[in-house]
Amino acid sequence: MSLKTRLHQHLISTLQKRIAYLTDQRSQLNIDSTQSGKASAGDKHEVGIAMAQLEIEKLDQQLNNLKSQVLALKQLDPTQNATQILKGSIFEIDNNTYYCCVPFGQIELDGKKYFCLSAEAPLFEALRGKKQNQSVLFNGRLWTVNQVY
Repeated sequence: MSLKTRLHQHLISTLQKRIAYLTDQRSQLNIDSTQSGKASAGDKHEVGIAMAQLEIEKLDQQLNNLKSQVLALKQLDPTQNATQILKGSIFEIDNNTYYCCVPFGQIELDGKKYFCLSAEAPLFEALRGKKQNQSVLFNGRLWTVNQVY
């Protein structure tokens, strides 16, 4: 299995684990707010329910974001090799490796760190279409592409 395919599957798996964790948190928060409602009365009770509802809304927003990231990843074909930096490609610059897929941040696979960024990221937009050994000036720094997968 290629590096890109393994990284792609690892990222999907990591996102799905986060979704499961946040779903459990949401369920527990919902249960806790319902149970506190049975034992309490008055203003304190209403404030507690309102705070729990705000937390549930935050969790729902995070869950929706994670689910849309999984959907976006599933639309990419990790078996496709690239010779230039495009959405779905992995590329190396200096000692850093980037995967243009979703705005996840840093992920580790086989002891190596990869930076997952979206196609809307300014760095990706500056590098889009560049090939191995090509350079671009971005934020006052020269970025030279070492390799593209």
